[in-house]
Amino acid sequence: MKLNKRYLRNIKENLPFYLSASILTAVGLVLFFLFYIAGTGISAFGEKFFAENKVEDASFTTYIEIPDDKLAELENNYNATLEKERYVNQKEDGFTARVFVPNGKIDLYEIKEGRSIENADEILISAGYAEENGVAVGREKMVLRGKEYTVVGTFLRPDYLYMLENMTDDYKNVTTFFLAYMDEGEFTSVFGAGSYNYKVVYHDHNRIADFRKAVNADYYVSSYLSADNNARITFVDGQAQMFILAAWVMLVMLPFVTVALISIMIGRKIRSEQKVIGTLSALGYTKKRLTLHYSLFAVIPGLIGGVLTSVLALILAKPFGSLGLADYEPFAPEFTLPVWIALAGVAVPTLIYWLCGILKIGKLLKRDTVELLGNKVGNDGKAKKILARKKAKVKVKMAVRSLAANPGRSLVVFLGVFLGAVIVAFAFSFIDSVKAVGEQAHGEFGSFKYEYILNTLEDGNPSDGEAVLVAPFESKDGKRFSVMGVDGDNTLWNLTTQSGNRADTENGWYMSSLCAAIFGLEEGDEFTFVSIASLEEKTVRINGIIKNGYQNYIVSSRENAAEIAGLAATKYNAVLSDRELAIDGSSVMEIISDTTYETQMDNMLRSMSGMVYAMMIIGGVVCVAALYAVINLMVSENASSISMLKVLGMEDRRINSMIISANHLLLIPGIAVGILAAYGGMAWYSSAFVDVENLIIPATLKWSSVLITIAATSVCYFVSLLLVRRKVGKTDMVESLKDNRE
Repeated sequence: MKLNKRYLRNIKENLPFYLSASILTAVGLVLFFLFYIAGTGISAFGEKFFAENKVEDASFTTYIEIPDDKLAELENNYNATLEKERYVNQKEDGFTARVFVPNGKIDLYEIKEGRSIENADEILISAGYAEENGVAVGREKMVLRGKEYTVVGTFLRPDYLYMLENMTDDYKNVTTFFLAYMDEGEFTSVFGAGSYNYKVVYHDHNRIADFRKAVNADYYVSSYLSADNNARITFVDGQAQMFILAAWVMLVMLPFVTVALISIMIGRKIRSEQKVIGTLSALGYTKKRLTLHYSLFAVIPGLIGGVLTSVLALILAKPFGSLGLADYEPFAPEFTLPVWIALAGVAVPTLIYWLCGILKIGKLLKRDTVELLGNKVGNDGKAKKILARKKAKVKVKMAVRSLAANPGRSLVVFLGVFLGAVIVAFAFSFIDSVKAVGEQAHGEFGSFKYEYILNTLEDGNPSDGEAVLVAPFESKDGKRFSVMGVDGDNTLWNLTTQSGNRADTENGWYMSSLCAAIFGLEEGDEFTFVSIASLEEKTVRINGIIKNGYQNYIVSSRENAAEIAGLAATKYNAVLSDRELAIDGSSVMEIISDTTYETQMDNMLRSMSGMVYAMMIIGGVVCVAALYAVINLMVSENASSISMLKVLGMEDRRINSMIISANHLLLIPGIAVGILAAYGGMAWYSSAFVDVENLIIPATLKWSSVLITIAATSVCYFVSLLLVRRKVGKTDMVESLKDNRE
C-alpha cells in the first residue's frame, strides 16, 4: 500500500474541510495585509510629498507685521527659511474659499489636474472640493467677491492634505470649503493686503527657542503652531500609523483566532483517522513516516489559504487602500504588497498547521496500536453519563453530551459565532459612536449658534454677542491647547462641570474633559504649560472638569486669561453669538457653528462607509466558513449515530435537528460575548486615539444595532447549517453500521 495515493483520496473525501479552512485562513490574514498595505502606502506618500513640496516646520502670526528685510535677517541669524503667506477667507453663497497668493519657498502646491494660473481671471482650487462637487476643470467658473474666475486646475498642498477648515474642527470639510490660488496682482486688486501669517522651516533645531523669543521680542507673537501639532499635516502619518496598528490588531484577533480554530479542527481530523493510523502502524509503517504523512495533510489549508491571501491582497490592494484615503485630499499613493509580508502570509499559517499536525499525530502514535484499532482514543464514554438519570428529551441529552464530550469542537463553534458577531458589532458601534459625536457636541459646547475667532485683538466688548479671549498655548512636551477667558455673566458657553455645578471662572481655572484626557489630569491637579510667545512657563490649579470632549482648552475669567497671555484685561479675539453676525471675512480666522460637528461626522461616515461595510461582509464570511467547517466535521464524526437513526426510520430533517442542534446552545453566548467585545474595542479605540482624533468619541452601540448584529450573525449561523444539511442525506448507513460493528 502506497501512502502517497491517500493524498488525493483524502482531499477529495474532505474537500469541504480543506475549502473552508483555506477560506478562513485567507480571510483571517487578508485584513492584516490590506490594512498594512494601506498604512505603509499612505505613510510613504506623505513622507515623499512633504519633502518635495517643502512642508513647514511651523506657522505663526504676529501683532506687528515683520518687514521683508527683517525676514531675511531672521533667516540668516537663525539658520531658517521664512516666508510671509497672504490669504483671505471669502464667504460666498454656498461655500467659503480661503484664497492664497502662491508661496515660493514653503508649502508649495502640486497640480493634480489641469494647469497653473496664466491669466488674472483664472484660479486653482483644492482637489478634494473639485472632486466632491464635480467641478469641471477648464470650464467651471466661480464668483469671488463679485468677479468671475475660470477654474483652470486643481492642486494639493502639504499643509492641507487633511482639509480642516478650522484647526478646532475634527473632520475635513470638502463640501462647502476649499482653497484657491489667485494671481498676486489680482489678489491685491480684489482683496487688498488681506490677512497674513508666516511659514518657517528650521535648519538648526537647536536655535528654535532663540528664534521664537527673538520674533516675540520685536513683533509680539499672537499664535504659533508647529507642524507636530498641525492636524492638517500630522493626520497623514497619524492615520497611516493607525492603519498599521489596526493591521497588527487584526493579525492578533483574526488570524490568531482562525489559526487556532483550524488547528483544533486539524487535530480532530487526525484523531478521526486513528483506526487507519493504527492499521498502518500494524502494517509496519514507522512513526517518522506516519508523522510526515499526516503532518503534510495539515499543511494543505495553510498553503492554499496563504497563496489565496497573497493573491487577494494584490488584487484588492489598490481598491482597499483607496478606501483608506477617504479622509484626505485625493492623492494617489502606491499600494504594494512587500514580498516578505506575502511570504509570511503563506509560511506562518502553514508552519503552525504543520506543527499542529506533528503534535497531534505524535500524541496518537504514543498510544497502544490496539487502542487505535479499536477507535478508543478520545472516546472515554464519560459524556454518556451526563443527564443519564434525568428526565429530559433525547434531543436535549444528545445536545448536552455532544458539547461536553467535544470541548474543542464546541470552542470552534463558539469562536465562529464570536468572530462574526464582534466584527459586525464593531462596525455598527463605529457608526453609532460617530453619529453620537454630532448629537452630543452641541450640548457640550454651549447654546451659541456661531463662534467667530478673529485674527485681531479687540478692546472692550463687541456690539453684538459675548466677548471671549482665546490664546494658544503649549504643554511642556509641545502639545497645543487653548487658554480661554469668559465674562462671569456669560450665557452662551458651556460652563457646567462634571459634578453638575457652574464653573466659578472668576476665582479659578477649569479644564475641558478632552484636555484632561490628553494631558492625564484630574480636578485638583496643577497644570504647567508654556507661552507660545515668550516661552515662559505658567502653572495653574485645575478647580474642575467641564464636560466637553470636543474642544481642548482651560478656561477662567477674561482677566485671568489676559494675565496669563500677557495682555490687557479688556482684550478679546472671539465672539459668541446666538445668530449670524455681519463680520468682515478678512478679520475672521475661523467660524464654528452649532452644526459644525454634525456636518463633520456625517462627512466622516459617508467617506468611511465603504471600509465599514467591507468589514461587515468579512465578518459574515468568517462566521459562515468557520461554522460550516466545524459542523461538517461534526456530521462526519457522528456518521455512526446518523446511520443508526436512519436504520430506525428517522427522517433526515429530524436527524439534522438532533445531531446539529447541539450548537444552538452556543449561539447566544457567542453573540453576546462578541457584542461586548466589540463595545469594549470601541471604548479602547476612543481612549487610545484621543490624541490623533483630537476628540473623545463616545463609545456607543444602539439597541437597534445590537438587534441587527444578532440577526445578521444568526443568519450566518443558519446559512452554514443549510450548507451542511445535505451531508446527512449522503451518509452511507451500511458502511457506517459496518464500521460501528467493528
